[in-house]
Amino acid sequence: MKGELKLAIWMGTAADEAFPDAWHSNAASAHVDVSMASYIRPKVYFSPRLWYVRVNIIEAEDLVVAENSRIPKVNVKAQIGHQKLKTKVVHAPTFNPLWNEDLLFVTAEPFEDYLVLSIEDQGEPNRVEVIGRVVIPLSTIEKRADDRMIKARWFKLEKPVAAVHVKKSKEDELCGFLLLRLCLDGGYHVMDESSHYSSDLRPTAEELWNPPTGALELGILRAEGLHPMKIRDGRGTADAFCVARYGHKWV
Repeated sequence: MKGELKLAIWMGTAADEAFPDAWHSNAASAHVDVSMASYIRPKVYFSPRLWYVRVNIIEAEDLVVAENSRIPKVNVKAQIGHQKLKTKVVHAPTFNPLWNEDLLFVTAEPFEDYLVLSIEDQGEPNRVEVIGRVVIPLSTIEKRADDRMIKARWFKLEKPVAAVHVKKSKEDELCGFLLLRLCLDGGYHVMDESSHYSSDLRPTAEELWNPPTGALELGILRAEGLHPMKIRDGRGTADAFCVARYGHKWV
């Protein structure tokens, strides 16, 4: 045995509690040896770029509801991750409801999430029946950096999972179509911090950025007057590090 290898692996950002313990670069003993400070390497991280997801829910056609004897009252529930929004509830005597509503979500690169749209029928009090739904990968949605009009598309509604197991024929699988206008809108800046302290107010789309004018070099020398955060060898100490952010990069 020639030594020990210590590893710390985690997924997250510098705001996580595990960051001070997991990141030591190649100078783990720099807190006791000042001569080692020049060997501390900063690491460059990239904050994910945020995009607006603009969902224009226009109308639905040929909805199939469980009770044809009554006029359905329907709305659309849209969800991306933990974000949920709903349209207004409309009466659909012809089973072709019209909403023409815009819903706005926020997502981050890379686009690994899904947009889930469900058409709900508000039947009896406290009872909601899902007529059909459509699942759209965010990676397939068109990006837009200007104000051009996005072409609307029809999407086939799928039966909810509970209804799929009891289907009996091909006709039972059809539950309607939904007309949508979707885009990843990069013409605006998505605020992820206070506007008074924001270091980057550029739009999301990179092609709208101003060209660079030069290079910025920053040297962080020392810090004074830090409060001790822990006790080591009977003395108060702090394993401090600095974070500098510019645009979507931070070191």
